This record gives sequence, C-alpha cells and structure tokens, in this order.
Amino acid sequence: MIDDLQGPFVILDRSLDGSNHLVEVLQSLGHKTVTIDGLHGLENACQNPLNQPFVLSVANAPIDNTRDIQTLSRLCDRHMVIVAFDSESRGRETDYFRVGVADIIEPNFQQSDIALMIERLKALACKRQRIQDHQQQLEKTNNELQQTLRHLQQDQRAGREVQRSLMPEGPLKFGCYEISHAAVPSLYLSGDFVSYSLALNRYILFYFADVSGHGASSAFVTVLLRFMIGRVIRRHILEEDYAALAHAPEGLVESINQQILDTGLDKHLTIVAGSLDTMTHQLRYVVGAQQPSPILIEDGKARLLPGKGKPAGIFEDVRWQVEQIQLPEKFALVLLSDGVYELLPEKHIDAKEAALLNSLSHSNQSMGALKQALNLDSIKEPQDDISVLLLTGGM
Repeated sequence: MIDDLQGPFVILDRSLDGSNHLVEVLQSLGHKTVTIDGLHGLENACQNPLNQPFVLSVANAPIDNTRDIQTLSRLCDRHMVIVAFDSESRGRETDYFRVGVADIIEPNFQQSDIALMIERLKALACKRQRIQDHQQQLEKTNNELQQTLRHLQQDQRAGREVQRSLMPEGPLKFGCYEISHAAVPSLYLSGDFVSYSLALNRYILFYFADVSGHGASSAFVTVLLRFMIGRVIRRHILEEDYAALAHAPEGLVESINQQILDTGLDKHLTIVAGSLDTMTHQLRYVVGAQQPSPILIEDGKARLLPGKGKPAGIFEDVRWQVEQIQLPEKFALVLLSDGVYELLPEKHIDAKEAALLNSLSHSNQSMGALKQALNLDSIKEPQDDISVLLLTGGM
C-alpha cells in the first residue's frame, strides 16, 4: 500500500502558459517534475501510469467531439490526468470530471491550491492502489478457483467412471427370468446404487439403494456399498454356502448399517435387498425405508408389496424383517428411487403412488415400456436421481 504519489509530475507541452510557474511550485513542495513536448513521450516518462500524475493543457485534452472524449477517457483509465485550464475554459469543470480526470488546475493558481491538489491526488492514488490490489487478489483467487474447478471436474469424471464400472453391464437373463436397470442422475455423480448378480446358478440377488444427499460423498458411499455387498456374495459363492443364500438377504442390511455408521460420514440410505430362488420361485426381500415400496405387476394390475423398516446408517442395533412371497408364473417387479415422485404432478404421496400404480398397470412390462411410462428419456435436468430396476418372469 502506498501513502504518496509515485514518480515525478509529468507536464505535457512546454508552451503551456504558466508551466514554468507550475514546475517551480511543484519543486518547492518537494516534488520532481518532467516536461515533455508531446504524447509520444508519455509512456516513457510515466514509470507508474496508475498513480503517477501528468498535466495536460486544455489544448492537449480537448473534449469537443466523441473522438476527443474517448481519447481522453482512455488516458484517464491508464493515468492520473490533471487538466490545466485557461481563462476561456472556466465553467467546463464538470465535463472534464465526467470524462475521468483526476483534478483540474485553475488559471492564476496559487501555491496553496497546488498543495491542496496534491493532497487530493495522494488520496486518489491510495484509493487506486487499493482497487488494483483488490483486483489482483480477485484475479489470483479466480485463477485458484478455476484450477480447483478443473481438479474437481477431473475427480468427477474419474468418480463417474468408477461408478459406471461398478454398475451391472446390462440385463441379466437366467431361465425365464430377466433383470435390468436404468438411471438418470441429477448430477454428474449419483447417490443411487443398483446391483444384481446370479449366485450358484440358482439365486438372483439384487440390491437397490438411495444414499442421502448428492455429489461426491454420496457417490463414495455407493462405491463402498458395492464392495460391502460384493464381498459378502463372493464369500457365499466361494464357500458354496447354499444355506446362507437360501436365507438371503437376512442380516445384510444390519451389516451395511453398522459399516455406514463406522465410517462417520454422516450418511444414511434407503434400500431394498432381495433374493429370488429360481428353483422354488420364492422372492425374499428387505425394505429399509425405500419409497416407493417395491411394485409387483401381475395380470395387468400393479400393487405395492408389504415391507417397511428404518433407513440404514442412522440407528444402532436395528433389525430388518425379511418378507417372502411366492411369485406367479408371469410378473414384473419394479423398484424405483424416490426421484420418480418429482415426475408426478400430484401433491401428496398417496396420490403420487396411486398415479404411479395406474401408469405401470398399463405398461407391457419391458424396460423400454417402463421408461416410456415414466417419461424418463425426455428428462434433461432431474431435481433428484432417478433409478429403475425391473425383474420379470415368464415374459
């Protein structure tokens, strides 16, 4: 921060009336001066254009037309310009100040007038320096933000690729059963998690979760979920543990609940975990606060399946009840994240569920028809992540 003007006063045009007197006054006040003959020498004379003053005569600083105004305005942007008036220019002070000159020297000036002008110029120089420092700080901060944003975008792209690599590659078909999924994330990274696999050529296992919040932290939990559940499945397959798979997903959500609590991320999730025994055609599933509830479509009618429970990641020592139903020969089981509610015009949850069941009842129970019924392909910027899992049998 400066507390004085920088560099000597530059006085333009040696023929200026009173210029010699001005030089004497400035030097008597302790200021150096430089006199030049034309604007061409201005840049060389001004060591610090922002806070170094130079004096123009009215003849060299005309504002008689638009071009003159623009020229003087550009000079005022780059320099601390003082205009020396002659007797015929009185009354035009406002015009020059409007263009941006720093000060005006009146005809027949006294030494006290110049001393006061210098004090005003010092204050203006300090103000300009503060503005310049602030602008430089803003530019530095902006560059740092831009760099951080680039790093964040790189991290998001990497995170997105990790998420995509952990999602099922495509529909899984086994016997008369087929399971598939679709997703429309609200952000680049999603808090929804969908997974399904075939174990021991008998059990179709599926998991459908919605992590609280958005962005990187929620996406991290979906990755964590994938490894948690994958580790359990791999162990059952390697050990050929038919007994454990016959009781799946018993105990799974309890394990997930404790591991989420242990992370300390202050995250929770809603979840549906299920297991279909393709030999007995029995479906076992657990619901952990997932809305809407699992939807079963049979004979052109859609209904919500029973089941409720707390979300995982909030409460200690919670148990989740395993529901079990015998599946019909032909059916469609639909799991939806609560982002689907944003697509429905109804105001209340009950009305939204009724509209959803009515819409799905008229679907032909394929993923394409389901996406069309929910109008998923036309959504550009959803307010919340929207994920769909579809399990069909006998189609």
